[in-house]
Amino acid sequence: MILPLAALAAFGFWWWLRKRRRTIPAAWLGVGGTLIGTVLAARGLPLIGALIVAGSGLWLRYGASLLGKAGKAALPADPHRLNRAEAADLLGVPPDADEATIHAAWRRLMARNHPDAGGSAGLAARINAARDLLLKSPDTRS
Repeated sequence: MILPLAALAAFGFWWWLRKRRRTIPAAWLGVGGTLIGTVLAARGLPLIGALIVAGSGLWLRYGASLLGKAGKAALPADPHRLNRAEAADLLGVPPDADEATIHAAWRRLMARNHPDAGGSAGLAARINAARDLLLKSPDTRS
């Protein structure tokens, strides 16, 4: 009886975080799975509990790379080595976008990826470099 209530509480907490645009760190998912698997093993379901614990261990080891947080291969390592096409692709604007469109795309991306909001400092630097490159390009329309 306690396990369904715990699962319902965890889902409610997850939903509450999603509504506020917050995320659960990947490690907490692994820790929670380990606890649930241990409870299941202790309550008479050792096979299911062991599978959940094993899956949680794999999640703790490889979860960040599965979510794409281990590295961005598509993005250059140095934010200042972007070309105009890469910068436009990163911001999600056409290469001939005007200044207002570039600023709007930059604001949208920085709201989600700013380090103070839980984003990556490296990705924020790339977004800023892309904006600067597109705004300083001679063929940007004003």
